Amino acid sequence: MVDIDTHRVVDLLASRDVEDVAEWLRSYPNIRIVSRDGSVSYKSAIEQAGMDIQQVSDRFHLLKGLTDAAKKFISRLLSANFMLPTEASHYDGKLTGDYWDKPIKEDSPTAKHNANVEKKMKVVKQVRELRKQGFNKGEIAGLAGISRATVAKYLKEDFNPANSYYNTTIPSKIKPYAEAIKTMLSEGKTFKQIGIIIREKGYAGSDAAIRMFATRERKIMKETARQGVSGEKIERKWLVSLLYRPIDKISAISAEQLDRIIGEYPVIGRVYDAVSGFKQTLLGKKESELDKWLEETDSLEIDELSSFINGIRRDIAAVKNAILLDYNNGLAEGSVNERKVVKRIMYGRNSFEMLKGKLLRLELKRKINELWKDSIYRLRFMNRYGLFPAYKIMAEVFRCG
Repeated sequence: MVDIDTHRVVDLLASRDVEDVAEWLRSYPNIRIVSRDGSVSYKSAIEQAGMDIQQVSDRFHLLKGLTDAAKKFISRLLSANFMLPTEASHYDGKLTGDYWDKPIKEDSPTAKHNANVEKKMKVVKQVRELRKQGFNKGEIAGLAGISRATVAKYLKEDFNPANSYYNTTIPSKIKPYAEAIKTMLSEGKTFKQIGIIIREKGYAGSDAAIRMFATRERKIMKETARQGVSGEKIERKWLVSLLYRPIDKISAISAEQLDRIIGEYPVIGRVYDAVSGFKQTLLGKKESELDKWLEETDSLEIDELSSFINGIRRDIAAVKNAILLDYNNGLAEGSVNERKVVKRIMYGRNSFEMLKGKLLRLELKRKINELWKDSIYRLRFMNRYGLFPAYKIMAEVFRCG
């Protein structure tokens, strides 16, 4: 725990459990403002303490949460090294054939069907030959080992030995939505999101059909990017870097390349706009813009960003305070890093109470040293201008010490 005003460590807690933190807070009824990260435990502890404490979410953790979500989405959408076509356009699947194309090579089911047809035709020829010899249908049935009805069917001139349903295509339920699915895949939509969208448009097939079609298309897209498309190779890490730095600070990618990438993957441009808009809202003291940003970003239907937005909405009051107030968690973060060094030096040798005593004693020593320096500077100033005799200076120094 760090005092926001004095920048000093106030206490070290042996636990971050809600009950323990709440109990500690209740022992300091003068606390009015708490700056913290997005931890649900700390939020609950402050509320459970039952005091009128204003909570402020740390801006660094908010920005880190958003950029991490955007980075996760870009990593899911693109491979570590991907090809940027010379002319950006959405993948259309024409290079590798259509999903519904039938294979030319005779496969096992086709061979089996042809063998059955040939076998059946031998029986048909036998039946017709016996009929020419003057046998009736009952006698033919007995000799051929089939029923009278089958004999009658084989004797018809228009009889076709092939299965009437073989090699016929049942109209696909997913085919009318193929182009829409390909576009959504290029935008990084998940199977679940694609299913919801095309069902709203009238699709009545199974989820398995969506996954099978989309999985094959994804594979084709990757193979096309790796083998069948001429262009330049782009490293994904430079697109991720744009979440943190402007384009003019990254020499490995140009503004023209970025425009072409966004032309190929428009959703990436929308993600960049979302990150930039949140930064402007958070750092520009624009509290009124937050609700609008949440609504617009949620409409993108990107799982990673939606998860971040849900967290913001659960902690909306603290986030709005982060926009309005200048407090942040930097003091605590820096202090924690210092304490970790001491903790690692003492690792395995002392208890938590020993660590706490040592660190708080260091804080007290630092306070005494600063008071001593302040007194020396003040008394030197007064002595320079003859405001105090020497013995009074020494008395004042010893009193302060």
